[in-house]
Parts: sequence; C-alpha cells; structure tokens
Amino acid sequence: MWKRLSLFALGAAATAWGSAVGDSYQKVIADNGQPPSRLGAGAVQILVYPAFTLKLRNGAVVSITGTPPPSTASAAPPPRRTAGGVEDLSDQQLAALSPPERSKALQTLRKRALDGVNAIVNQPVASVPLTRELQAAAFGPPWFHPGASMPDFDHVDVRKTQETAQYAKWEYIRSDVCPGLAFHGADVEFNSNTKYFYQDRTLPKKLLTEAEMVEINRLYRIIGKCNAVLGPLPPSTAT
Repeated sequence: MWKRLSLFALGAAATAWGSAVGDSYQKVIADNGQPPSRLGAGAVQILVYPAFTLKLRNGAVVSITGTPPPSTASAAPPPRRTAGGVEDLSDQQLAALSPPERSKALQTLRKRALDGVNAIVNQPVASVPLTRELQAAAFGPPWFHPGASMPDFDHVDVRKTQETAQYAKWEYIRSDVCPGLAFHGADVEFNSNTKYFYQDRTLPKKLLTEAEMVEINRLYRIIGKCNAVLGPLPPSTAT
C-alpha cells in the first residue's frame, strides 16, 4: 500500500549540547558525535570537544567545563522523517499520473526510503579508548568481507538475519582498521540483509532494535514497489 540555552559555565557547566552530568557515554556520543580528542586512564575518560570538555567516570558524565555555543537541544526533536510525501498517494492516484510524473514521484519516494534505511543502518557505535589494560577480541581486518548481496526488498525480514553471537560473547572487540578504539561486543551486529547499505566499513555496525528493524522492513517494501516500476537498484560496489 502506498498510503500512506542559552548555556552558562560556572566552573563546571550543567549541560552542553544536550549532555548533562549523569549522562552515559553512549548518550554523549549520540548527542555530540565523536570528540576530536580524548584521554583515558582507568575508569576516567576525558572527551575534548572544541568548546567544552566532558569528564566521565565509570561511563557516566561527572563534570562539564567550558561554554558551548548556543544549542537547540532543549527544543522539541524534529519528527522522524519517513519515506513521506508521495507515499500518501494511492495506487489509483499514481496510476492517474502521466508516465513522467509517476516516474518522478516514485524516484522521490524511493530516494526517501533509501535515505531512511541508510540513516538507521549507519548509526555510529559508541567506542572507548583501546588501552593496554583493556582486553578486546580482534576482528578482521576488515570487519566485513567485500561486496554485498541485494536484499529481497519485497519479502525479506531483516529481524531473521540479524547476527550478534560472534560479537556479544566478548565484552570488548576491536579491529586494526580503526586503531585506538574498542567497542562493546553487545552493541554490535552483522546483517547480510542490510550489508548492501553499509557505508563506512572501517567501523562495526550498531545493534539495531526491534523497532528499527521493523522500520527497515517497511522501507524495504516501499523500495520494492518502486523498483517494480523504475527498475532495480545497482549492485553494491562497497568493498
């Protein structure tokens, strides 16, 4: 179916770009991205951003120093972008369009669906500094074999091909393709039916939630419907 902060710093600031004392390491990275530099010793990590510095102990923020630039973190988050727009056209409305109009509408719809899948599949995985004391299992290089098969957009259920056991049995994992970093094994997955969309293969892929995989399945069906008219996507050239 086609249907459808001003922020202030007084010694230690309370918040920065949406981060606050008590936030987890994973939330800091999700809110601010990877820091340009970091230091670590034992249970303490220092994440240095251009305008502020976060100190974490045992994986939680204990202090924030510096004055970050104005932030919109306190504003309501934007609505989730879906394949939206032309998917509200019914089959009958699409059929009523001229061939050029229908092709343009379906190209727009497919691109939005592809963008949605890419955004989910390529979310960053939280990392920690790789130290001598950290026992991390080595993978690769690379993390993944070259190439990728085209998913069966019309039928595949990516929940059934999610692989986690090879990573989850290790507390930390690493690869020589991203020196100096380690990742929690429980945060990582491989999925042969999302590999087509893997962009940066020097990094592992985030463990997707049930809701995220259900959304990918929905977007895959849209892509499949568009492909039936526009023709298939090109083979993956990722290496």
